[in-house]
Amino acid sequence: MLKTRDAVLCYQETQASDKSSKTIDLDIVDPVSALGFEFEATNGTTNNKANPLPFVVTKLEVVDGSDVLASLSFPQAQALKFYKDGKQPQLRETEDASSVQVMGTAILFGRKLWDKDFALDLTKFRNPQLKISWDLTNIRAVSATTAFATGTFKLSAWAKVMEGQPAPGKFLMAKEIEAWTGATSGDKRRELPVDYPYHMLMLRLYSRGSDVDECITKLKLTCDTDKFIPFERYTKQLDAELAQLFGNVLVWKKLSAGHGTTVWFEVNKEPQLNMQVPVLGYNASYGWCWSGNASLLVANASGAADTTRSCPRRSRKYASKSLTAIRASYE
Repeated sequence: MLKTRDAVLCYQETQASDKSSKTIDLDIVDPVSALGFEFEATNGTTNNKANPLPFVVTKLEVVDGSDVLASLSFPQAQALKFYKDGKQPQLRETEDASSVQVMGTAILFGRKLWDKDFALDLTKFRNPQLKISWDLTNIRAVSATTAFATGTFKLSAWAKVMEGQPAPGKFLMAKEIEAWTGATSGDKRRELPVDYPYHMLMLRLYSRGSDVDECITKLKLTCDTDKFIPFERYTKQLDAELAQLFGNVLVWKKLSAGHGTTVWFEVNKEPQLNMQVPVLGYNASYGWCWSGNASLLVANASGAADTTRSCPRRSRKYASKSLTAIRASYE
């Protein structure tokens, strides 16, 4: 029988620096199935508009000296976890004054949680460490009023450990291969490292207001000078196929925005919005919605557009991922 336990590495540690990193020694002898994370930060006393928490955590890394065993940004880690387990992301964003934003994710070292065939055996390394990097000023400088308040970033981390389980001797390594700024047009060729076998390739687009297929037309993987081509797919078709395979995600977000404001969501697809205005007699809808962006429409009790009110809005969004993935099949 598999026995499991959670090893807490740190719990809601408040970080004095708004831009820094924390290194935690990983001295666990039993196989680690996953590392879990939770982060939070507090808004200023007026609001914190268009400054989403997921862009605060810039890197989650597992290192052994100069060897990098895992390295992802928070959005990358959360998206990869969704493709592995299909669970809704832990993401509670609010732009309200003095409110706390909370988010969480995990890095799985197997195909799923408690995978006996793939897990991280830390005893195989000399100095394994977890490194978490953050920057509260990544989008806007800290502020006592209209951004994240200084000194409010908190982090928690834990390890999901398989007690007494024989070490499998292999794990799935998640790391970014390359990031680049695309040109207006043309081809981008990338030589992939061949020191390890691949389980999945993921491609993410960072372009506000554009779907992935609007910027990347086609994806092709070629081996031995086109002797073997595992896939050559149009991105638009592949993206639609993956939406059918993996489904949609639900994101809860509380906005502080008024009529005519264009708001943005991290999931960069066509969202389906369910909005509520917490003010009696007011209604909210949207004029257009595309690629994670939506134009808010706010009307008063008589149906006229309200251009002066800027009160919190709750918005639920159902949307496909902003990620296109090529996933290997496995038993």
